[in-house]
Amino acid sequence: MFRIISAIALSCLLVTVAYGQSPPFCRNGFAPGEEIETRFMGIGYALTMYALAEKYCGAEPAPMRPKFLGYLKRQGCGPETEIYQDVEMSIGRLEGGNLSLLAQSGDPSLSLTEQQAKDWAMSTSKELGGCERLIELHNTEPESWQ
Repeated sequence: MFRIISAIALSCLLVTVAYGQSPPFCRNGFAPGEEIETRFMGIGYALTMYALAEKYCGAEPAPMRPKFLGYLKRQGCGPETEIYQDVEMSIGRLEGGNLSLLAQSGDPSLSLTEQQAKDWAMSTSKELGGCERLIELHNTEPESWQ
């Protein structure tokens, strides 16, 4: 009788574990063997696309903080979380920089010429769908990008 009760309890436990979900971590780092948080994997690209639309394609400049940090808050990630702090720091670099700094990925030691930065912007915008697509994405909310 004990074996039957144990088998039933064990099978219920396994079913419960099988339907479990990982907690909604708000970070972009992970430990070995830990599942990767995929919700924010493309946010770095989105920030680059947004800045490229303004600095190269001529989109109307708009503040990045309300759009991206507001998106993170709506996802349940407040100012104390790792992803929020990383995105806030990235926005600070992108808003204060020019096209050359964007082409250098924020590393001023690379020192690209203005022509190299324009060439990078042209090829990158083409790879991302062209300036029209970048401006279109620039004018929409992050939830619609998924």
